[in-house]
Amino acid sequence: MANQRRKAVKELPWDSLFTSLGRIEVVLLVGGVLLLLVLIYTIQVIVSPFLVLGAILFILYPLRRYLLARNVMWLSIILFALWFLHSVSNILAPFLVSLVFAYVLSPVVDAVERFRIPRWVSSLVLILLVLAAVTLILFFVLPVALTQFEGVLDTISKIIAEFRTSMGDNGFVRLLVRYGVPPEEIRNTIANQLTPKVQDILKGLLSAILAVVSSISNLLTQVFYIILVPFLTFYILTDFPKIGHRFKKLFPRKIRDQVGDYMQRADALIGRYLRGALTVALFQGVAVSVLFSVFGIKYALLLGLLAALFDLIPYFGLIVLMALSVFVATFSGPPVVPKVIFALASVWLLHIVELVFLSPRIVGSKVGLHPLLIILSLLIFMYFLGFVGLLIAVPTTALIILFVREWEARRRGPVGSPEESNLPVP
Repeated sequence: MANQRRKAVKELPWDSLFTSLGRIEVVLLVGGVLLLLVLIYTIQVIVSPFLVLGAILFILYPLRRYLLARNVMWLSIILFALWFLHSVSNILAPFLVSLVFAYVLSPVVDAVERFRIPRWVSSLVLILLVLAAVTLILFFVLPVALTQFEGVLDTISKIIAEFRTSMGDNGFVRLLVRYGVPPEEIRNTIANQLTPKVQDILKGLLSAILAVVSSISNLLTQVFYIILVPFLTFYILTDFPKIGHRFKKLFPRKIRDQVGDYMQRADALIGRYLRGALTVALFQGVAVSVLFSVFGIKYALLLGLLAALFDLIPYFGLIVLMALSVFVATFSGPPVVPKVIFALASVWLLHIVELVFLSPRIVGSKVGLHPLLIILSLLIFMYFLGFVGLLIAVPTTALIILFVREWEARRRGPVGSPEESNLPVP
């Protein structure tokens, strides 16, 4: 009986508000809203989203029986939540990092739990192993990589100096003088315009790279993150199934099963893609470092780290890695041509091995995205989120497409219909 009464109240149209109120009441209501807007304008210095949301809910809560009022209230709550999350994003960063770590490591803990080992024991051991691996990387791998990065900067400086010297050679000057260009003008142009512009471009590029490296290193070396993230990861990893169950409880009971089905599909798609992609990227980084070291190509460890990072970016990562490999192999000493050919062939063959053997067995089936859609998503995410957007573009787009396909299937027919059964399962 109460449900029927509540349904009848919810179905009241918005225009019935003005028909149920008298003229004087409508005038008072409109006048009160206008005066409230004037008051907000006069005290705008101390107005915050908390006050605005409270005012909206205070005004519209008595009118919650009307659909438009409820929609405005929900929209205000959603916008306030987005603003709040953006404002406290720095505080939530350790929690998000811990949640990602727990999500990646959760299958290992689930597998160990089948042998009747408590989750807290396996979680503790796994986190200690990860901390040991990170410590080894920080103490042994990172200093070597930074040293090699400094070597790359020195090489670029030498190239600029050699370029400046070669531009002043008599042979090149004679060639331009033959076409009527005075020698003094050539030297002045090289010294005052061309060389400074090239140096400014390289300095800007290197400053951006150093800024990124500096921000990452500062993030990793903060004592707060180092201490807090492992503890948060341990607690989240231990109670990961309970967290998922509690998350489903936040939704109304009538859509709870549907939310659970979406979570399972998202985990099957994103979880397997993320864990598999990280495994394949690790293999690519180790393989590039070993092959380049054996063949005498400089900065093999740095190129291996970049190979692992760029492997997470489809298409663009391969192109950038091949360009960097050719550049480094060119200045790795004689014989130059065989080293360049070996660098290109190694990167290309490793990419073929990944596509044919590793990805189908480790990552699983494709995410179901057309190459044009992948490139478009990479460009859009890079425009709004920078380099981080390149890393999350493919899984995020695949998740959006999954929800769109599910929504289309539900529009065509009920759950379990032939139309829905034809959906590709990740």
